[in-house]
Amino acid sequence: MRRLGSGVGVATVAAVAVVVVAGCAASSPAPRSDVVPSPPASAAPPESGDAVAWADDYCGAMSELVRSVSSMPSVDASSPRRASETSGELLDVMVTGLERTLDRLGGLGAPPVAEAERLRRDAVERYSDIRDRAQDVRDELAAAEGPEARLDAVSAVSAPLDDIGGLNLLEGFETVPALDRASGEAPSCLRLTGPETGGTPRFATPGS
Repeated sequence: MRRLGSGVGVATVAAVAVVVVAGCAASSPAPRSDVVPSPPASAAPPESGDAVAWADDYCGAMSELVRSVSSMPSVDASSPRRASETSGELLDVMVTGLERTLDRLGGLGAPPVAEAERLRRDAVERYSDIRDRAQDVRDELAAAEGPEARLDAVSAVSAPLDDIGGLNLLEGFETVPALDRASGEAPSCLRLTGPETGGTPRFATPGS
């Protein structure tokens, strides 16, 4: 079974015995074995279509945030005013991405297994909290007046950025076997778990 962030190791052990009888013209016949070899283990069957479709939609929701983060502007620190303005623009993009992710999570179809609904609710709560914190910082930036106040507000931008940078976009999938397997077949999930992620769907944020 495929699990995010896990490697696969295979160990092979072989034993060979050779018997030589000194002074004899012929080798002793090999003893007959009554042991019947076991058939090779079959590969895990494909996950059900419902689970794969649900996982694909879930990962599609996560992709909204990934796209937004990839387009976030850099902060211009040339002056307190520019730092404040560009930090606000960065947070605008972040909040928009979070809201798109939340909209798509809210529109997911019926969960294929009971645990899937728990994961969806947990994700909605997690991303809603990050969005709310980002909105609060954005409001502080907009209300800040004067260089010192603007710099104080800009320093708070790192908190929601750290929240985003620490996310595992498929958090909890590894605890639900059906979804864990489905994420290995769903195209949107495979795009989130490419080789550059090390199998764990995370992403870098500006300045990380």
